[in-house]
Amino acid sequence: MEETKKFKASRYNHFVPAENGKRLAFNALSCGLAEMDDESYEVYEALAGGDGDQIDREKNADLIENLKKGGFLIDPELDELAAIRAAHYRSRFGNRGFGLTLIPTLQCNFACDYCYEDSKIRSTPADRGGVMSDEVCDNVVRLCEQRVEPKGSFGVTWYGGEPLLAPHIIETLSEEFIRICNEKEADFHAGIITNGYLLNQKNLELLRRCRVSFAQVTIDGPREIHDQRRCLKGGGGTFDRIMDNLASLPEDSGIRIAIRINVDKRNENRIPDLLADFKRRGFHKRKDISLSFGQVFQAGGSCPDISTSCLATSEFSAFLADAYATAIDMGFRHASYPARQFGCGAVGTSSAVIEPTGTVQNCWETVGHDEKRTGILRPEGIAYENNYTKWLGWTPFNGECLTCGLLPLCTGGCPHRSLYLTDIDNCVSWKYNLSLVLPLVRLARERHLLAAQLDSRVASDRASTVDHQ
Repeated sequence: MEETKKFKASRYNHFVPAENGKRLAFNALSCGLAEMDDESYEVYEALAGGDGDQIDREKNADLIENLKKGGFLIDPELDELAAIRAAHYRSRFGNRGFGLTLIPTLQCNFACDYCYEDSKIRSTPADRGGVMSDEVCDNVVRLCEQRVEPKGSFGVTWYGGEPLLAPHIIETLSEEFIRICNEKEADFHAGIITNGYLLNQKNLELLRRCRVSFAQVTIDGPREIHDQRRCLKGGGGTFDRIMDNLASLPEDSGIRIAIRINVDKRNENRIPDLLADFKRRGFHKRKDISLSFGQVFQAGGSCPDISTSCLATSEFSAFLADAYATAIDMGFRHASYPARQFGCGAVGTSSAVIEPTGTVQNCWETVGHDEKRTGILRPEGIAYENNYTKWLGWTPFNGECLTCGLLPLCTGGCPHRSLYLTDIDNCVSWKYNLSLVLPLVRLARERHLLAAQLDSRVASDRASTVDHQ
């Protein structure tokens, strides 16, 4: 007689009560989500506890298959932690793709009160390194020719300062990148982090020519709040100009807009007002616009002391759940769902951040801090320095992370905070609000407000799950 298949429960299973009396089951390794009634849960418990001999396998065949597919039930011999380690290090050190964060200029037209970049660097004149020189541009092109593999992939993120203060560099380098990728039959994609003030029609056309398909724009509250936090360097508001720019972007421009809202104690209570403004402008109906919320940290000595205004991660996590619920009530699409993380590019070998002077950093959080640089870009490539080994030697597999049931969602959190901001809670928000946000995913699905990338993955029948990511 054939031996009955045995299972064990994944160490990354989480169960959350649902309002309809069922359970939402989530697996942090597969990111599988299921809605389970009592009968389904009893079958799961029996199989997970090794007491599956009494279970009618034929009757529950679909249920068992879905529990396996979602990672809730696994082979007793599977070492999930070892699998996470292998995937993490393969992603960090075995990635055939290549990515650059390029800073055409460190100059900025804004004077944000929480900016972590040194204000002296942001105002460096163009003739003294404030804008990327021709020599550095040439070295960037050579690096691209060296590192982009045939039929591989190459991604660029334009960063600053404010990158649209140097559109000629974006255009010149992009032309070279597109040429190289065409010659090597490699995929090329690009995005930009911009304050949005210069995101006008002329620059939109430039970005489209440069194959930029994603733009992140920050808006920190309704007009009076945003303009206080993110004013022009010479004084004056920026809210109206940015909102007009966003409203004038055609929905079929080919550029997805991610509106980022940085949150601390000074503006958390005004976010519903901002969302109401977005709704009045019709942003909630646009498929090319999404919302995200960022936690403001005290990043060091380069910005004013805002530590008393920062939300602790647990506080920010509670805010997120409330903000998502408000957004869903207003008709905004919900796009927040736990995703497996394989590791930050800052601790890998397939990416770099290049400043206008050719200084190389591993992380854009250290831009402008020469003492943290990891190398210098030269004609023959990147000459790495001692700090580089600090990033490559970083590991998430120590301490309480080893036993955390959410390890696959963060793989140790932000490496920069681990290395340089050790007094900050480095856990992700899911640690504090998973049980609050998962029911919102279900609610958004019921109201047909799940973002397209989630709607195809989240199921809600007896115990069906989303596919592995």
